[in-house]
Amino acid sequence: MPGPTPALPPSEDWELFRIAVSARTEWLVLRVTCEDGAYGYGECSDAGSLDTVVRELRRFAGPFDPVAPSSDGPGDFYARDDFATVTVRGGVQQARLDRTARRVGVPLRRLLSPQDTLGTVELYANLNRAPGGRAPHQVAATAEAAARDGFTAVKLAPFDTPDPTSRHDLARIGLDRVRAVRAAVGDGIDVMVDAHQRLALDELTPLLGPFEDLGLYWLEDGVGIERPGELAELRARTELPLAGGEFARRRSDIHAVRGLLDVLLPDVKHAGGPLAVLDLVNQMAFKARISLHNPSGPVATLHAAHIAPTDPALAERLEYAYGEVDWRADVVHGAERIQRGRLTVPEAPGIGLELDTEHPAVTRVWSGRLEPRPSCCR
Repeated sequence: MPGPTPALPPSEDWELFRIAVSARTEWLVLRVTCEDGAYGYGECSDAGSLDTVVRELRRFAGPFDPVAPSSDGPGDFYARDDFATVTVRGGVQQARLDRTARRVGVPLRRLLSPQDTLGTVELYANLNRAPGGRAPHQVAATAEAAARDGFTAVKLAPFDTPDPTSRHDLARIGLDRVRAVRAAVGDGIDVMVDAHQRLALDELTPLLGPFEDLGLYWLEDGVGIERPGELAELRARTELPLAGGEFARRRSDIHAVRGLLDVLLPDVKHAGGPLAVLDLVNQMAFKARISLHNPSGPVATLHAAHIAPTDPALAERLEYAYGEVDWRADVVHGAERIQRGRLTVPEAPGIGLELDTEHPAVTRVWSGRLEPRPSCCR
């Protein structure tokens, strides 16, 4: 005789908010509300265009369990899914975890690790989204401002844009930018370079010696983790610490680069959510430090802060998009509090913020209702 039909999970109301930041940046924040009124926030910025994100949200046919057991483990669950799908589902997982912690009445960090303590998380300043020109002296001025604000490390992406006023090739102007930043901040501030895979390995190689002389703290994405053979060649050519993995989402992604990275950079959005990041970190079978990739808005930043490693042997500074807009904290009613390069992790339940939906930069761009369906029919 068939057993009782399992009860379906409650339905959910979903709202997507667009926060217009700059010509380059928009933050996409998802609010997921349960039938009992409990809600949580997640961020799915950089998943693609707004139309793409809405399409992915509409694809849901039932509650998505981002850590459902599978033969390959939760990290490999996404092997058949594309980047936009995983990033949007990362926002969903964030929102549901935030909602669960709010319902229990504890900060998210204590929900995930009851013995863990809260406090502050050290940040580094990503200069790449700050307004202003990209001439070496202009990038250096932004770096100097970050140092004055108390950040102990800065990161630039020197090969992202050519200098229209210069005849230098991209490699040369990039090196000029790095030299200018180092000169501006001095030896007491760590300098990271994100190459964004803009140069071929043979173009990058002549810069490795100068980068070593400049004392770079790390070189990020000189070669991406999807090309482990070429990454091994880069590893053999330099003593610089190498960082990467911002798009890692499967266990196999990190196992393939075992021993090739000094710093792993998982992202709470692109990995598929905070639990997916923790799974990747827990599966690491090699020695590497962890710095969560996070050129994101306040929602993803606080999610990242709540799962940031606290072990001094493992933890690296958390990425922060420095200087984009001066009203950044206003959209979350001041819940993102940064002083002298450190982020205070809120003690309030969940991730500890409320979105100001009345802020002039915030627009609700989509809403929908998720009605769960039985997983099978008899």
